[in-house]
Amino acid sequence: MNKFLITYIFLAVTISGCGGGGKLTETPTTLPLVTTDFIALASGASCANLRNRMFVIDQKQVIWDKAGTCADASYELALFGNTTKDVLCSSADSIAGPKTSCTDTQYRSMFDLISKNLDKADLGLGSAHKVTQLTVPPGASVAVPFISISAPLYYGAAPTNIVIKDSAAWTKLLDDGQVKKEVAGASLSVDFASQMVLGVFFKSPNNCSVTQLLKLSSNGQKLIAEFTDEERISVQSCDSNSNLASTPMNLVVVNRLDLPVEFSNVNATKVTTNTLDVTNLSGIQTAQNLVIKDNTAWTTLWAQHTNNSGVSAPVVDFSKRMVVGVFLGTKPNGCYAISDVSLWHSGAKLNVAHHDQVPGMGVMCTMVITTPSYLVELDRTDDAVEFTAISLSH
Repeated sequence: MNKFLITYIFLAVTISGCGGGGKLTETPTTLPLVTTDFIALASGASCANLRNRMFVIDQKQVIWDKAGTCADASYELALFGNTTKDVLCSSADSIAGPKTSCTDTQYRSMFDLISKNLDKADLGLGSAHKVTQLTVPPGASVAVPFISISAPLYYGAAPTNIVIKDSAAWTKLLDDGQVKKEVAGASLSVDFASQMVLGVFFKSPNNCSVTQLLKLSSNGQKLIAEFTDEERISVQSCDSNSNLASTPMNLVVVNRLDLPVEFSNVNATKVTTNTLDVTNLSGIQTAQNLVIKDNTAWTTLWAQHTNNSGVSAPVVDFSKRMVVGVFLGTKPNGCYAISDVSLWHSGAKLNVAHHDQVPGMGVMCTMVITTPSYLVELDRTDDAVEFTAISLSH
């Protein structure tokens, strides 16, 4: 933290008419704001791994918007004067709940306006103000959980990838009849006070093809949405609900993050796998993700997975290959399952996204105990492995 950057300009001494006395007159002058001090503050901040942005307003104030994965103090918005110690207003999460305060009430209306327009380039202040974003070094990427909506097709000419942050745009999308729910009773309600919707669309109407968001992550400066698509050619329509032309899409609900969204197609780095086993009756009852790279560990895991049935484990050449396993553990009913597993390389990591079917509100399921699992074989790699669970809401 810096000391106040206040200096004083000493004016010339005024000599009295009697020739005897004189005095100094001091006029305080505020130096220009030093952005490096603010960047240093943001760079060393705790609980800022989801969002960590700073904006300079008219070269007079700085707004700091940060949020992270902390149990408390998970977010803070602060308006500074020209130094990091000059906090004019702040709003933050605390163990006692949200708190907002201003040391100078003249900034309260400005602060409230900014807090409602963090997704706008001008922060809602309009053309009368100059707003410039500071370059804060990005932090380590952190995964952002999301829920996939059961609405796989868009009727009509599909838009480009979308980010929806208000109920009016969402209602229009639904009321136009262009989005159909896949499952009867599936909820399409979104709380836009705390959530937003992201959507990816296939390049053309071809309802047998697929597109999926696989992972959302934030480095504090932007939200990265990694997705894949696959063209599947068929002479017959794959949409049993309508004769209209329809385009594959994937809509997901995520906690609201007022960050720019970068959509990244990971088709080029997808990993080809060989599925070894998919079942809802695994003998492994504890939720876990496993990477197996030797035959001893594989034989032991297979015996536990098959409840020591005596069935031999599939042969894997561990000099060239390895096994990735996803186990959801014991679930209370038959609605739970792993429908798919996608693997790709990015950021020096092997990413594993497993698509988990979970029961929605009011959905009735067969009351049986299940232990969903998915095992795949792939080329051996020494990259770190990161797993992402995607809930497919019914």
